[in-house]
Amino acid sequence: MPTNLIINGTFSAGSTGWSGTDLETNHRETAYLRNGSSNRVAEMDGRSGQTTVMEQSFSVSGDGEIGGTFNIDSALRNASLGQAGQEGFTVEILDSSGGSVGSMTVLPTTNSYSTYSMDVLFPSAGTYTLRMTELGPNNSLGAIIDNVEMLVCFCDGTLISTPEGPRPVESLRVGDTVTTQDGPMQLRWIGRRKVAAPDRAENPKLHPVRIAAGALGNGLPTRDLRVSRQHRMLCQNKTVSNMFGAASVLVAAIRLVGLPGITLDEDPGEVCYYHLALDDHQVIYAEDAPTESFRITRTSLASLTDEGREELLTLFPDLCDTNGPARRDAAYIPPRPRQKSLIRRMVKNRKAVVATAA
Repeated sequence: MPTNLIINGTFSAGSTGWSGTDLETNHRETAYLRNGSSNRVAEMDGRSGQTTVMEQSFSVSGDGEIGGTFNIDSALRNASLGQAGQEGFTVEILDSSGGSVGSMTVLPTTNSYSTYSMDVLFPSAGTYTLRMTELGPNNSLGAIIDNVEMLVCFCDGTLISTPEGPRPVESLRVGDTVTTQDGPMQLRWIGRRKVAAPDRAENPKLHPVRIAAGALGNGLPTRDLRVSRQHRMLCQNKTVSNMFGAASVLVAAIRLVGLPGITLDEDPGEVCYYHLALDDHQVIYAEDAPTESFRITRTSLASLTDEGREELLTLFPDLCDTNGPARRDAAYIPPRPRQKSLIRRMVKNRKAVVATAA
């Protein structure tokens, strides 16, 4: 589950958790927008002639680089609509030495809230500071803010095996090399999809599968691993060989739910899913467990965001030619009924998902 690292980002407790200069956090929304709402908000221009700065420090934990998302809702108060395009504030995420790890400018244009977001990559665990600084005419007619969040997505931090050692998935870039069953290969495309908490609440199929450390057998994965329901994991055991005459097969993670240590993660909150595409379908390693790279089909393309699908189709039409010759799969993918049958027989035979080296 993602964690919001910001304290009192809704200002329901006034200035609690916040420091800075010229803070104005004690008024209700209706005082600025005349909409009758008693929701408490903050204004990024408290007094005329003074510059509002709002700060809050927070701690980030984890191994290696840690990815997160900053969100904030902002609107112009009615009296400042004539300053649209000028009035607003800057956002900075600063490390302990004052260096910036993320920044953006927010200039709302209407008296209706919009959400402004930016992705942040923290280079390591430590203490960071969120700083918001007033912009525009310093006449006490500024932007209104609410729902300040610094979310660290729980899928971020998943370690992917590379020839240089394990790396957090969010730190990977196109052109980087990852370890595959067939040797080192370069990443051709990386996609990221966020699933908001309300969407998960409406559609349980958006919940990830949680695979506890060691649940696959042979000590794999080496840490807890979360993947989307249809993301496939490599099964490699004697039951696989008997059923399919192959050393290994790929099975959707949702089929594994119910095995010891493998559950559907129904905790509320936003989740972030990553897609790693190579020149072809490959077995890669997440938390040392064998899994698949992004397999390009009509169905998988449809699962992407519009932006992700358009990017992949535009940049790599050769990878996305689903009408061309069938591409090689990294391992045999049994039909759904056969996957279910395999899991039943594995349970009966007491076979681990990965009973032999991948």
